[in-house]
Amino acid sequence: MAYKKKTREDYQKEVQALTDKMETQLASHFVSQESIKEHLDFMSRFHRYSTRNMLLIEEQFQGARAVGSYAYWEKQGVQVQKGEKGIKIFVPSPVTFIKRETDWVAWKDATKTEQNRAKEGSLPTWKAMYYKIGHVFEYTQTDAREKGLEVSELFASYHRNGSIREAESFRRALNGIAETQDVKILDQPLSELGTAKGCFYPELNAIALNPRNSDIENVTVLIHELAHANLHNLERNEERGIELNPHEQEFQAEMVAYTVAAHFGLSTDEFSLSYLANWTQGRDLRDKEDLLYEVHQTSGHFIRDIHTALEKEQILEREASPIKMIEYIEQTAQVTEHGLPLAERLERIMQHSPEDVGAYLTSIAKQDTQQDLSSFDEPMMLVHGATDFFEPFAKANDRDFDEHETVAYTLVIPGEEPISQHFRILDDAMGPYHHILNTEVVSKETEQLLEKAWYDEMISTEDRDLEKVRQIVTRHSNVPEQDFRSR
Repeated sequence: MAYKKKTREDYQKEVQALTDKMETQLASHFVSQESIKEHLDFMSRFHRYSTRNMLLIEEQFQGARAVGSYAYWEKQGVQVQKGEKGIKIFVPSPVTFIKRETDWVAWKDATKTEQNRAKEGSLPTWKAMYYKIGHVFEYTQTDAREKGLEVSELFASYHRNGSIREAESFRRALNGIAETQDVKILDQPLSELGTAKGCFYPELNAIALNPRNSDIENVTVLIHELAHANLHNLERNEERGIELNPHEQEFQAEMVAYTVAAHFGLSTDEFSLSYLANWTQGRDLRDKEDLLYEVHQTSGHFIRDIHTALEKEQILEREASPIKMIEYIEQTAQVTEHGLPLAERLERIMQHSPEDVGAYLTSIAKQDTQQDLSSFDEPMMLVHGATDFFEPFAKANDRDFDEHETVAYTLVIPGEEPISQHFRILDDAMGPYHHILNTEVVSKETEQLLEKAWYDEMISTEDRDLEKVRQIVTRHSNVPEQDFRSR
């Protein structure tokens, strides 16, 4: 059977059918608290997709955890399983039109002359946004599991496994969101809050938390109040053209708080969407889509900002603690065996995250030597496995290395960041100094400094060896001392 090319009308029908699916899925969420919470759970995992595409993914593949295009999976070294059907989504497709006398024609239909004139600005143009249908595939539709790749590895910036360890870290992240939104968090509420856990004051663009709250309560309450500050401030109400009533505002804020909490593994048992039934009365589909769009945008914004803040904090913690950095890099590279030789550990890290090798060796150097690397006043080096302390560069370099040995070293130049590298003797270099020159990791000035130190060490070594020979010969053979002269 010959392939029949789709017409523009065919594509329009397909887009309309997909739109109908999306609208049916949207309507189904506002039936009960349970159904809207199910959707918010889904939203917490797919906050980077548009509201419409999120609805389409949910309708076509229940329980989806992570999706990507065919090209995305290929880039990760993952193959979509044979026979798997793609999940249809809307893909933005902007089209530029060129003015031709009294008509507008699409850029692709215009002549070369018209296109050139449009580029020069002598013919008017305008852009319109259309949507075509694209396809994505869910994690379980690929061979990622067979290859031992978890969702958290493939979608590091999209998904996180586990829960927040410390409420204080999360609170600092939320304080950062408040600062970027120019929202003030008051030390005390302006009046007694009673059993209310928090309050947003639109006129002041300020938030207050109930002093009786626990630390973990303050986290979820602060998300809720920040949602109010984002969605229901005076400027936002003016843009919206209407001011939502208190029930509608609470409904939206609680949805945002639930979505963010679900994403980060915080308990959602106490969340209540009690205003759902009242809000849905007399609402059309457009109202519901607008409501979810605002919740989706705000939730996604909060989730991304919180991730960024927590990741920065984790990086600072790792940098301050060598043992934490070592554990993190070994976990990333799946180094789980205890006592694995350093060369094999480095090989694993090179396979998974080669950019981490330097930090790994530097952290080992700090941990093993317990020396303050900022206190050195001359170039110092540690050859890993040879000693457990830093030595002057030339002395550390003056070793006999096995021709098949993997050598790892950490070099510290005063006032500069440590340099940690590894290499194989004969394959790459004859020693650390030779490898440093080959890799060009230091300035010419530093090269000269290291060269002088190495030259002085060789001369000193020769002098020491000559002195030993002199002592032996003069002691046993009665040769006059003046016949042996040092350099």
